[in-house]
Amino acid sequence: MLVENRPQGNKKSQHEITDALMRLERSYKNILELKTRLNSYSCEPRTYNLFEQLEDLKLSIELIAISHIKLMTALKSPAHFVEVQLQQVKEQIKDALILENRVSDYICLAK
Repeated sequence: MLVENRPQGNKKSQHEITDALMRLERSYKNILELKTRLNSYSCEPRTYNLFEQLEDLKLSIELIAISHIKLMTALKSPAHFVEVQLQQVKEQIKDALILENRVSDYICLAK
């Protein structure tokens, strides 16, 4: 069921939105840190396979960062469908954690 949230919406919905927005912003900052770590000298690929993995990770980071930005923008807008976007937040954070694990695996291989 979709619940349309208006500016004078109930406090529980506003609290859920604020909480989801905070978690999403934190996840976005983590993604930016991953991007910085991958661009460091210590993560330079030594083999073609590592090069391909690095490029795939960089692309995944860019895509998930863009998705995070779009979702944060949608959550900040005055009228939107709360339940759908809250589910999207959960999926985005789950995807970000999976990506974080992939980056950690790559860094271990690259060293």
